[in-house]
Amino acid sequence: MPASLESPAETAAPDRRLVLILSSERSGSTLTRVLLGQHSQVLAPQEMFLLRYPDYATWRRDKAVAAESLVELFDLMGEPRTIADLDRELAGMSSTEVYAWLLERLPAGTRLLDKTPAYANDGDTLRRSRELQPFYIWLIRHPLGVIESHTRIKREARAAGSGFAGLQRRWRDRLVRLAAAPQGGMTALARQREIKWVVQQTVIREFLAGVSDADKLVIRFEDLVRRPADVVGDLCRGLGLEVEDGMLEVIGERRSMNVNLGDPNFHKHDRVDPATADGWRDVFSEEALTPETRRMMDLIGVRR
Repeated sequence: MPASLESPAETAAPDRRLVLILSSERSGSTLTRVLLGQHSQVLAPQEMFLLRYPDYATWRRDKAVAAESLVELFDLMGEPRTIADLDRELAGMSSTEVYAWLLERLPAGTRLLDKTPAYANDGDTLRRSRELQPFYIWLIRHPLGVIESHTRIKREARAAGSGFAGLQRRWRDRLVRLAAAPQGGMTALARQREIKWVVQQTVIREFLAGVSDADKLVIRFEDLVRRPADVVGDLCRGLGLEVEDGMLEVIGERRSMNVNLGDPNFHKHDRVDPATADGWRDVFSEEALTPETRRMMDLIGVRR
């Protein structure tokens, strides 16, 4: 086949593969990325966002901050490049051509892990990935765990303000939570996040229905934090890798991350905490979830 007609999947080296984590935000994708990134055959930069855009030029224009992840990837490869270098090399490429170009440059046997929860926002993004023939990891967290984490981070960000304005925000948040207590703690912000969870799980579920079992794996956040060794073992087997010593030692990654490219609070943790599986129970009640949410929970096997 002439080079001009080759697809990205056909030009990528066969012993290197793209791995996509599909999940809602606040589902433990950063933890999963860091655990897998400890493996010598996995390169796992911060969120790349690249698949959301048709080509490199649009990605650079509309999501300029994500260039940091591409620079980080080359640092992990031991081949430092500046974003100016990458702009010169990748100008004019489609997003899938960029991935193929990256895969060709990976060390033999390496997996490139891209965890970007925003990929679950629409089916077009996921369909764009098909020609790259990646391995998909569907990471599922209880919707109230996602909602509790999301609303807590928003509340903490507002409470961080000083002076009278900060005090007003803290009191307003307290009143909102008190008013929502009869509704199982579901504030307007919580309802918005609930709807997004249902939409994202629907997009992922419908897309993965057309992917072979050999090319996908479902894991659950609650299992990951309660039995990390077992889940890491499942992940490695799915990727065709042997578990390596030290993969559960996330303390080495205790550094701040770009708030636009991952969990802004990950550096505050020095261990995998099983208590995060059920922390939402102190705030919310499952009875407050909509019938649509509970139906999706049943469809994808979220325990109630």
